[in-house]
Amino acid sequence: MSFTSLSLQSRSHWMLPLALLLVFGLAGCGPKKNGAPAALDSQVETLELRPPGCNSPDACASVMIRREVFADRPALNDAIYAQMLQQLQGNDDASSAPLNALDKVAQKFLDDAAAVTVTSAAQWQLNGDAKQLARYGNLLTIVVNSYLYTGGAHGMPVSRWLNWDLADDQQVTLADVIEPGQEKAFWALAADAHRQWLATQQVDSDFGKNWPFTKSEDFRLTDTGLVLLYGVYTLGPYSMGEVEFTLPREKLTGVVRATYLNTTESSCDGS
Repeated sequence: MSFTSLSLQSRSHWMLPLALLLVFGLAGCGPKKNGAPAALDSQVETLELRPPGCNSPDACASVMIRREVFADRPALNDAIYAQMLQQLQGNDDASSAPLNALDKVAQKFLDDAAAVTVTSAAQWQLNGDAKQLARYGNLLTIVVNSYLYTGGAHGMPVSRWLNWDLADDQQVTLADVIEPGQEKAFWALAADAHRQWLATQQVDSDFGKNWPFTKSEDFRLTDTGLVLLYGVYTLGPYSMGEVEFTLPREKLTGVVRATYLNTTESSCDGS
C-alpha cells in the first residue's frame, strides 16, 4: 500500500517535528448482495505527535489520530471531524473554549502532559479513530473511537456511532428513524432487550438496581434488527466494557420507519 507523508509545522517550541499526515487508500463498504449501493471512495489521514527526543509512544506522552476522509462528501467529513473534536476534548476544562482543529487538540494535550511534574508510571495517551463500521442501504454508520489516559488505573475509551444518509447527504438521528408517536413503544422494546441481556450476565440481584436501564442515541441497523450501543460505565462497571444489544427486526414493524427496514446490510472491508 502506497502513502504520502507530509510534514506539519509545529506550533510549540518543544514539540518534536514528528507530526505526520499519512494519506492512503482504503477499501470501502462493498455490496453484500446484488443491487446494493456501490462502494465509497475514501482515504485515511493520520496525525501522530510525540515530544522531542522520544522515539517510542511507550516512553512518553503521545497522540495518534486516524480519520477516514470520503471523496466528494464534504458534509460527512465535517460531521466526522466535529465528532472527533468533541470526543477528544470530552474531559477538558469546561471553562475553556473548545479548540477547533485536531492539531490544536493534539498540541494542547502534549503541552498539558509536559506541564505535569509528577508523572504516572504509564505515559499519557490520546488516541482517536474514525472509520466506516457498516452500511445499511444508503445509511452509512461511522464509528468514532477515542481513548484518553492521563494516569490512574486505566484510561477512558469512548465509542460513538454516527449515521449518515448518503442519498440525502445528511446525518440521521435515532429520532429520525423511529415512527412519530412510537417513542414509548421503541424504548419498551429496548428495555426488554436490556432485561434479556442482563439475564445472560453473571451478576447478583442488586446489579440491575445499581445499573438501571437508560436510553442511548447510538444505534445502527442490521439485517437482524436495530443495535443500540452503550459506553463504559453506562449499564455496568468499567470491567464490562461497552454493551450492545439488538432490538429484533420482527418487533420493529410499525415502530421504526419502513424506509429504514426495507433494505439490506452491506459489508465494510477493512473496518
